[in-house]
Amino acid sequence: MKKPGVVVVAGDRQDGKKFCSLLTDLNYVAALIHHPDDLEGFIKKSPNVAVIFDLDTVRPDKQFFRGLKKKHPRLFILGVSSQAYHPGLEEVIGSHLYACLMKPVDMEELGFWLKSISENLVENETIIEG
Repeated sequence: MKKPGVVVVAGDRQDGKKFCSLLTDLNYVAALIHHPDDLEGFIKKSPNVAVIFDLDTVRPDKQFFRGLKKKHPRLFILGVSSQAYHPGLEEVIGSHLYACLMKPVDMEELGFWLKSISENLVENETIIEG
């Protein structure tokens, strides 16, 4: 199964690099950006990516996620956070955010969600091409 590339959006460079290293350990190609505004150009170049937001260091609001999913309905977005509850984001978790994982991120759980995204990308390609 083809694995998607992963874009990590993290405001803290060190945390972002560590997270990209975890993804590399899971055999994913990862890219790091530091601001949500940089995401659009990246998605245009590589539309079949998963995006992971570090919600502790980058704090997009629900309108940002709604707009992103409206422009890119097949985009899979994960969040990672040290908090279980994010005021203002509760209505986008599960609808616009595919999942929100707690820090420290469990490698097995992260692998599960990325595998699920890979399977969904394959299904979408079949529907589009077929």
